[in-house]
Amino acid sequence: MANPALRNIVATIGGIVVAVAGVFVVEGIGHAIFPPPEGFDLAVADDRTRLMELMPMGAKISVAAAWFLGALAGACTAIAASGRVLMAWIVGLVIALAGLWTTQMFPHPDWMLAAAAVLPLVAVLVAKRLMIRRIVSA
Repeated sequence: MANPALRNIVATIGGIVVAVAGVFVVEGIGHAIFPPPEGFDLAVADDRTRLMELMPMGAKISVAAAWFLGALAGACTAIAASGRVLMAWIVGLVIALAGLWTTQMFPHPDWMLAAAAVLPLVAVLVAKRLMIRRIVSA
């Protein structure tokens, strides 16, 4: 793509799409391994609160892993497509904000709030190291 601004926009959007898809895939695997208890209605506030209390630690860890791995895949995609780390930081920030928004839907342990904010940004740092040869100097 000849226009660098357009390339950066496409790279960022592509990175976000890949990141969200990655989060859904990893969370889906986690839900398959740790299915929610029968009879829970996530539209009912008390059920959402009880669900987090009853959810096994492995299920919570799989959600945090989804935030990291999705952001990592999206950040690598953004760097590969644009050659710039800034696009990856945008992807990481979007996933961090989405994770924080998700944790506000019903009570999550404090460590999950921290993971939602920090892990996608750590994923960008990892992506930067993994994709160092694809980064162009500005």
